[in-house]
Amino acid sequence: MGGAERADESGGEAQLRVPVEQTLGGEGRRLLKLAWPVVLGQLGLMSMGMVDVLVSGRAGEGVLAAVGAGRTWAWSLILLGMGALHGLDPLISQAWGAGDRAEGERTLGRGLLLGLLLSAPIAALHLFAGPGLRALGQPLDIIDEAHEYALIAGAAVPFVMIYTVLVRYHQGQGRTRLPMVAVVVGNVLNLVLDLSLVQGLEWGPLSVPAMGVRGVALATSSVQVAMVAVMAWLSRADLRAALAHGRRLLDAGPMRALVVLCVPLALQTALEAWAFNVAGLMVGTAGRTPLAAHVIVLSIASFTFMVPLGVGVAASTRVGNLIGAAHPWQRAGWLAVALGSGWMGLCGLGLFLFNVPVLSLFSSDAAVIAAGATMLPIAAAFQLFDGVQASAFGVLRGAGDTRWPSVANLLGYWAFGLPLGWLLATRGGMGAQGVWIGLAAGLAFVALSLLARLAWVARRGAVRLHVEP
Repeated sequence: MGGAERADESGGEAQLRVPVEQTLGGEGRRLLKLAWPVVLGQLGLMSMGMVDVLVSGRAGEGVLAAVGAGRTWAWSLILLGMGALHGLDPLISQAWGAGDRAEGERTLGRGLLLGLLLSAPIAALHLFAGPGLRALGQPLDIIDEAHEYALIAGAAVPFVMIYTVLVRYHQGQGRTRLPMVAVVVGNVLNLVLDLSLVQGLEWGPLSVPAMGVRGVALATSSVQVAMVAVMAWLSRADLRAALAHGRRLLDAGPMRALVVLCVPLALQTALEAWAFNVAGLMVGTAGRTPLAAHVIVLSIASFTFMVPLGVGVAASTRVGNLIGAAHPWQRAGWLAVALGSGWMGLCGLGLFLFNVPVLSLFSSDAAVIAAGATMLPIAAAFQLFDGVQASAFGVLRGAGDTRWPSVANLLGYWAFGLPLGWLLATRGGMGAQGVWIGLAAGLAFVALSLLARLAWVARRGAVRLHVEP
């Protein structure tokens, strides 16, 4: 169970003790033990998106651009719900560290209810993808296919929310390996469906027509349903325990307190994701070739980002467990920041030195590669800041500090980075390259702000969170 270990039975309920490591190396090993399954799981999730991009890119620039635009619309909405559900992290990890299994189970039940409630408005907003993308100035020849992608993605929203809640529950307890099973199943299924549906399949009497953009959307949505089925099966005992709390899950006070905790995280996640989506829309106004290159560069940067994101999840679990058990947590937090930023520094150096060979893996179009070569070195430069902000945010989330990251993202991306990118792209004549410079500057602001906040919280100390009286 990762950082938490069972002790003796007391009062009819298993208590948990969370050992404090006496050396930096010991704490590092404990963090890595929690982190590596999360990292592999995140990389597995990202690899499904990378396969989508690879298969779409081989099917043509138009298919890749339409998938990019449709995904931009769909995931800008879905991430709002997923971000809100990250509010479960400190509640579950701190309850687990304190040995309060019943509170953790009720948090799981309320999280599932909140996820389903969020699904309805998020799915409904997918219906406006076509008009929205048209109003945002995206290439007219990809609008219809991008709209169809968003409609199919919208049907799978409840499954994405349920999957997110179940993963948060297991990770908060340090059971980080279970989600890997669902990710492995998802990767195999996604590869088979992408190759079969996007490019078509002729195998004996079986004939599947090439579906292009629709095939990518159907593959992705089918995989999301399958992954929920796997996680629900693995979590069946936990689900029974959560539902056994019955009507108490519907208590208005705790649900209201949960929403208050989750809203800042929804905004934090959404503001960051929307910043990159708006950047994509700005690039899209320049045409299909820059947009296709932007999709590739963003996919590469997102792939390397999965490692510090996984470290951040592990840090949230470890810090929350330590706080719940009333142990010092600061050393674990700062070590997580060092691990996340160190990895991204190495990735940035590699992408800077080998940008064209990396881009060539995703497209054989010389124009797309040339456009990407103006963006990828900038993405390489902001890797270090991306590692800092991802791991620092995980530490702050475990400590229950959910509001400042939203403010940092609002200021860093929306008040500074995006306006700068727009000015450089339009008035400065730098095009897509200017947009990426703005993103890098905004990300640097966010990273430094979160470091300052973490230093303040570490000095002040963290408190145990509850949503129940």
